[in-house]
Amino acid sequence: MTPRATPPAAPAGAPLDRPLPGTDVGPPLTAVVARLLRTPAEVRSPDVVTRALLADALELAGRRPARDWSPLGSLSIAHRLALQVGAWLLAERAWSTQLGRRSGDEVLASLLAFATLVDALPLAQWFGDDPDRQEEVARAWLRCLGLRPRDETHDVAEDAWAATSTSRRGEALRRAAVEQARADELARRLTEKRAREAAAQYTHV
Repeated sequence: MTPRATPPAAPAGAPLDRPLPGTDVGPPLTAVVARLLRTPAEVRSPDVVTRALLADALELAGRRPARDWSPLGSLSIAHRLALQVGAWLLAERAWSTQLGRRSGDEVLASLLAFATLVDALPLAQWFGDDPDRQEEVARAWLRCLGLRPRDETHDVAEDAWAATSTSRRGEALRRAAVEQARADELARRLTEKRAREAAAQYTHV
């Protein structure tokens, strides 16, 4: 019997960096935020065995354990802790039916993509006093799983993510800064050109 091929991991961070072509209905955003805020301290501990926590979360979500755990070996501590938080969010039995037919490996790939959120938003800010950042974490987790909050259309969810995402807002600010620099440079060149033309006219009077 030929063994089944392991599904390739999703590109790291891809759901966070680009629009999703479509999403399925997930749990309410408020429910995800509430569960995030109930994350036990031990889940955020580097002493946790990440693979065991993920395996338990997949089982609670009605998924078979992943076949390929190799991506875990190259994770930084920050990414591993973020992955553990993602596993905690997943371990809500009421949400398991909303994951569709995604396999254990596909769900693991989605959670690995979610863990890249710490590159833009440090883990300490996930549990601070800023509700916007808590919303960002909840939306990131949902979109990495291809889900949108209940009572939101796909377009509304995408617009809300663009408005909430630290990395997306940072990129927009960088693009705006580049455009402003180009405009300033063009204005400077036009000013210099006019000055040269005025000087040339003056010398020929």
